[in-house]
Amino acid sequence: MSIAEESEFVGEMHHGTGWYCFPTNRFKTITLHAFWINQLSQEEAALGALLPHVMQRGTKKWPTFQIMEQTLESLYGAAFRADVGKIGDKQLLSFHLEIVSGQYLPGHPDTLALGLEFLQEVLDQPLTEGEGFRAPVVEQEKDLLRRQIQALINDKGQYALTRLVEQMADGRPFGLRKLGRAEDIERITPESLLAYYRQVRRTRPFVLFAVGNVDPEAVRKFMSGYQGETAAGIAPIVPYTQRFHNRTLIERQDVRQGKVDIGYHTGITMTDARYPALMMYAGILGGFPHSKLFLNVRERASLAYYAYARLDAAIGSMLVGAGIEFEDFDPAVRIIGEQLDAMAQGDISDQEWEFTLRAFENDILSEEDSASQMIGRQLEHTLMGGGLSGSGLIQALRAVTLDQVTAVAKMVSLDTIFFLTQSEDGDAAGKESVQ
Repeated sequence: MSIAEESEFVGEMHHGTGWYCFPTNRFKTITLHAFWINQLSQEEAALGALLPHVMQRGTKKWPTFQIMEQTLESLYGAAFRADVGKIGDKQLLSFHLEIVSGQYLPGHPDTLALGLEFLQEVLDQPLTEGEGFRAPVVEQEKDLLRRQIQALINDKGQYALTRLVEQMADGRPFGLRKLGRAEDIERITPESLLAYYRQVRRTRPFVLFAVGNVDPEAVRKFMSGYQGETAAGIAPIVPYTQRFHNRTLIERQDVRQGKVDIGYHTGITMTDARYPALMMYAGILGGFPHSKLFLNVRERASLAYYAYARLDAAIGSMLVGAGIEFEDFDPAVRIIGEQLDAMAQGDISDQEWEFTLRAFENDILSEEDSASQMIGRQLEHTLMGGGLSGSGLIQALRAVTLDQVTAVAKMVSLDTIFFLTQSEDGDAAGKESVQ
């Protein structure tokens, strides 16, 4: 397989194992991202969140984190991290390596091969002790994960958004938290975590992405060692179907600022031909500083510290958020609703249209300057089964018409309003509470 032109990823999926390369001389580094893909479940979320962090603490060849760091330094100052992410109803166990491209080093070493060898050691030879991972490492990482979960309550904006999605999901996987629950961490043992690793290694879809001066044939040969490891392919992300309509939920805490987050059903995901029109809709509504929500809720009415709208292209929802004073809940929700009504009526100025199109073009072009963002977009396409990106997406956005935007605007349906407010607030009386 020859080096592709700098236009798109090349690669393949085979029975749950896949690889994608973007060969380019644009970057001075080679970026490798490997993912095991879990179907989110309450029973396994904490296990999946813990596993990558334990694995990055040592391998059979490099039994301590310090030795791994020394090894990375010997690999021309390579950087490595493990993490956990979430797209739709999928939990992503991820391993990221960035290493200098050999063409910029004396003797032009094959740093792609060195990087792949490092990843293979981490993925295939984790440090174990008996029938489990090393107990001190597991306990330390459990404590760090527990703190990370508990820290969410201190980030009120993210907390309110998380609670909204949970309520909209009503127990479905897309509403589960990528880190799992603190109470589930307590039940994890070194032995159960190693058993889970072996299950993941054997049965979960596995995908590797490479960006930089890379030969797709070398990546294909590397991945041939993983063929047949997984029992099934990647199950498509299940789009969100609406169970609630125009529901308001109140949660009270000791907070200094109210957070109102509103969830809408769009019925349009990234693979839908109407998605570029929906992007323009959400961008004009609340994607940028010139958007309707920012100008009308924050600037003109002075009701919000921030206001935005953003799409979840994986499940077909739109989320609107604003930080407000407690007493401004009703007028803020009313003015937000007025902006959606204006969009459905086609009340969009030429300036709003042009500014939004230009902002999207800048965002899309800026993705090409980041290997990690390029991989993230390709990962979304892999999980969702397609979608536009790069110049193709820009051309599709330029072709969107006002009629198309008003058509998708009329499909947007209010699901749930979630208000995080102060404990003693009496203005929310009469609305459904949630604990």
